[in-house]
Amino acid sequence: MLKQLLQWIKKLFRCLFAGKQNLTSAGEQVPKSVAPPLSDTDLEFLFTELLEGVHQVKGQTWAQKWLDNLEDRVSTDRWLEWLNRFGERLLASSRPHNELAARLVQLGELRVGEISNLSYDIGMKILTNNPGEPIWEYDGPDIVQNNPSIPTKTEEELTTEEYKTVTLDELLMMLQDDENLCQQVAEQLGMETDNPEEIIQALVNQYHEANKSSV
Repeated sequence: MLKQLLQWIKKLFRCLFAGKQNLTSAGEQVPKSVAPPLSDTDLEFLFTELLEGVHQVKGQTWAQKWLDNLEDRVSTDRWLEWLNRFGERLLASSRPHNELAARLVQLGELRVGEISNLSYDIGMKILTNNPGEPIWEYDGPDIVQNNPSIPTKTEEELTTEEYKTVTLDELLMMLQDDENLCQQVAEQLGMETDNPEEIIQALVNQYHEANKSSV
């Protein structure tokens, strides 16, 4: 009886150990799923989705969370590498990309790191270098360097001032250097802001609306 009991116990242990070995082997044979790397086309699609969310005014928190959620798949360096190529392609294109450029600037204004900084630079380059860029007529005084206070001119004096053609970059500098001018342009646009970048964005949007209505 004792001999039969010992044999039964040995048989049980053999079954248990054999089961563990089979489970281990099976576990080793199951390949781990690794997500394939994202192509440039994938990145362009994702970036377009990001810009669309920014255009819908989802805000800085949303944009930062969107980028954080993709951090495991796309590093900041990978984004910057692709974004540089994307920007070069847009700048080399003969087609106007002002609407896309305006969204790049919007992303830059959210200040969500290096990606938004590079987006802003690319957007401003497109708006200022594109042959079809909007050109604004500025009827204010010339910039006076190293002069913190420029006296406000009367309406009669302004009407006699010569008009000057300026690019968006030059107008942005003027607004940053001249608070009075910044307030005057904001009032003309019906805005309550002293942020030069918001005023530039409003002018770009107004330009697009005018183009749409004239088509």
